[in-house]
Amino acid sequence: MQETGTQEPGTGRKFVLACTRCDCRLEPAPVFRCPDCDGALEPRYRLDRFERREHTAPEQVYFDLLPLSSPDFLDNGITIRTPCRRATGLGAAIGLSDLWIKDESQQPTGTTKDRLAGTVLAVYRQFGIKEFVASSTGNSSTALARAVLRDPGTRAHFFCGDRFFPNHDVPDDERTTLTTVEGSYVQASARAREFAEDERLHLDPGFFNWARREGLKLAYLEAVDQMGRTPDVIVQAVSSGMGILAAHKGLREYQQLGLVDRMPAFLMVQERSCAPSANGWREGRTELGPADRIEQPEGLATAILLGDGAPYYPYLHDIATTTGGSIVDVPSSSLVEARRLLLDLEGLDVCHAAAATIAALRDQVAAGLLRGDETVLVNLTGRSRVPAAQDGASR
Repeated sequence: MQETGTQEPGTGRKFVLACTRCDCRLEPAPVFRCPDCDGALEPRYRLDRFERREHTAPEQVYFDLLPLSSPDFLDNGITIRTPCRRATGLGAAIGLSDLWIKDESQQPTGTTKDRLAGTVLAVYRQFGIKEFVASSTGNSSTALARAVLRDPGTRAHFFCGDRFFPNHDVPDDERTTLTTVEGSYVQASARAREFAEDERLHLDPGFFNWARREGLKLAYLEAVDQMGRTPDVIVQAVSSGMGILAAHKGLREYQQLGLVDRMPAFLMVQERSCAPSANGWREGRTELGPADRIEQPEGLATAILLGDGAPYYPYLHDIATTTGGSIVDVPSSSLVEARRLLLDLEGLDVCHAAAATIAALRDQVAAGLLRGDETVLVNLTGRSRVPAAQDGASR
């Protein structure tokens, strides 16, 4: 993965798009895959102009690190600045003396996906995209739908697998439609693509939408600023790993700005019942193939039940390799135990996907793969829409 440069854009340009694979350069445009190698694109900025701004909205605070030419494209109120604090009780219980938790469950729709919604809608406004199509397992569509309804000039069509319908909170409105498809996220994405082609609408490319990742990285910039130190390890649950790619880019930018003194190791976590990337990592592979696909993903952590990790795994593999990190899985029973620990010791009722991070940390410490005195930052990406006492987390 290429490093970000401070000299990337020329005079008068805030950012350019660059391929993370072949380093191809493009002018700012609603283009999301490299025309030369089909790799993921990312914005690169004039870092020498960066300054944090005084504002309640995260996007305004870190505006200089967002792919927007004007703050007027932003709709304030889509996201909030969330707390990052030491979790001393939980840390003591799992053997970590300097554990920090970033609580994204406080976002308006309950997950970190509000961050991507705020930036995506702003970028779409910048490029004149007023109607789009997207698919998700629940959180992304819920966040995007809320953002769309705040802008009378925007319309969106969402698709989901039938088993993920309860995870969605998309209002019944003429500007936000939700279509269920028999099958999983993969089938829903295929149907969304067909619909977008038939109606000649913009298809949101999910993981490959660099606007999504630029919004998600703000959780980590906030966390590092709140901690006042560089974490040794960053932990997040992953499906495609969009948030990890976002976090890694944000930390690269902060490293070049001198705001962190090293690159943390990235620990990525999946539920064992649906862990194609963790399986590939454990087996020492750099790519996944058709045999790794899980047609009907099952598990408690519905937010990360993505059965086809092949398009995204190479990016996660690169980050784990270059940072000294890892991709691991944990059993469903550990998710329940970890969620209960978070509730009992820290008063946080998060979803099973977020709790997977704590289960993995406990395993890593017990196996001697993580020192107890390392500074660890956990991104708790969201809460469940069902209270813990009603779905087994407190039993």
